[in-house]
Amino acid sequence: MRALLAVAALSGLLLAGCTSTDADPGVAEPGSPAGSSDVVSDEPTFAPPAGVTVTDVPDRPVGVEAVGSHAWAALPDSGSLLTEHGHEVPVGSAPLRLVATPAGVWVSVIRDGTLVRIDPDTEEVDLTVHLKPTGSEPEGLAWDGTSLWVVDQAHDRVLRVDPASGAVVEAVPTGAGPRLVALGDQGAWVADYVDASLTRLLLVHDCAAHLPECSDYEPRTIPLDNQCLTPQGLAWVDHVVWVTCTVQSRVIGVDEVTGKVIARFPVDHADAVVADGNDVYVVGQVGPTVRRIDTTTRTIGDPLVLDEAGPTTENVAAAIVGDTLVVSHPEVRRLYSVPLGLLRR
Repeated sequence: MRALLAVAALSGLLLAGCTSTDADPGVAEPGSPAGSSDVVSDEPTFAPPAGVTVTDVPDRPVGVEAVGSHAWAALPDSGSLLTEHGHEVPVGSAPLRLVATPAGVWVSVIRDGTLVRIDPDTEEVDLTVHLKPTGSEPEGLAWDGTSLWVVDQAHDRVLRVDPASGAVVEAVPTGAGPRLVALGDQGAWVADYVDASLTRLLLVHDCAAHLPECSDYEPRTIPLDNQCLTPQGLAWVDHVVWVTCTVQSRVIGVDEVTGKVIARFPVDHADAVVADGNDVYVVGQVGPTVRRIDTTTRTIGDPLVLDEAGPTTENVAAAIVGDTLVVSHPEVRRLYSVPLGLLRR
């Protein structure tokens, strides 16, 4: 993600939330709006596409994640996590991303340099891990069924963490300015925003945990050069890594074997990307706008514009929750629930 620590100064410029459509059971329900007005404007208002549910939230949402059959969201400015019941769980200064594991819901809290785990049943914090060295900035998170992967953008590394204890199992170097992490069938992929590269963490052998000099994963750098100057979101499908390039307003597909770009599509301020089977959903900040890529044919569908928001100083995010794509946009303080059927037409 960007230099989030500088964004705090902009919090006073947040846009006021608008009245939402009917509540979606798959999205966290916020409390009452901060304020309301009886003034009726003659200005036309944007109507979301039929079938899309818009939910106003009390603060700027960034990361979203499926927790059971509901979406939870990170609220960096208020330092909390918004749960399915509209409950805000305080987690620290500037939480960004979250991921659900059997041990609990983990949150990266970038300004505190901590990982925080929440029990989804009680909606209470049950573990806080302070990353070392001081100054660590945890960002992207992923769960591979065994380990929690954590990007530390301050120290150009990705950490593998035991989700039960919070202990760091190993640290693997990445390129400069890593942001987000995605999982493949033989390891993990990290988007190196500053280096304009990808780091592939390839599973090479099974290393004994008591040998600190031994690593299970070998980092390999794939330079993207002018193909993608600002790699951000990424998702892996069938040996192709789909990467968003925000500044260049595009998404690219990178062959994991050759490292070559094999597909390229325009998406205005492309940011978040998630995979669901053979489908990849790309979210651009402007709107936000969603486009579906059929990875079997390597074709892209028409854009679905959800709103009329512009680019954000933060990031938009997306998560698959059941048969719905949930999208966040911090500048308008909204979550959007998009039935996947709308995008598959």
